Amino acid sequence: MHSSLTGPPIGIRFADYVFSYPVPLDRFSLPPRSAGLYVLLMPDPTWGPWHFQPLYFGDFGVHGEVQMSAAQQTCCLKVAAGRRLYVALYALAHQQGWALSQIKKELIEWYRPIANLESERASELANRLNILEAKINEQDTVLKLALAAIGQMAQYQQPEPKKRVAGFRRDPAGSPGKTQTHF
Repeated sequence: MHSSLTGPPIGIRFADYVFSYPVPLDRFSLPPRSAGLYVLLMPDPTWGPWHFQPLYFGDFGVHGEVQMSAAQQTCCLKVAAGRRLYVALYALAHQQGWALSQIKKELIEWYRPIANLESERASELANRLNILEAKINEQDTVLKLALAAIGQMAQYQQPEPKKRVAGFRRDPAGSPGKTQTHF
């Protein structure tokens, strides 16, 4: 069993990790000089044994920095639809700080909270967009090269083809009195 901020395993469990007892977001503050994970929760009677649905798993650092984008915050507020939001913490000792991202990834894969998934989808879409933009730029370059080559070819004026004369014409050898008919 892993340690948590609250000491004995009193709180809400996610996978093998016991988080602190959920507290309302408006009464929450991070403990000083600690690092760990937090989960943003919403009341939901369909979840059990605790009636809280995880909306977002995040991490916090020793200096109290929490990284949650405005889009993720908006997503949580939309899903909560006016219901009160709660927070629970899971602290790690300083020597276990390397495990934060692994535990967070495990919890996101296991519980699939909507705000984490929205940010994954957004980054996936951004990657796809970057790939498409690169392909378009590549095609633009090829098209510009092709048009430049066509322009170069158009600049070289080809000699006009010899015109064929229709009608009567003197013999090219210049012999008088002989005429040839060409059609």
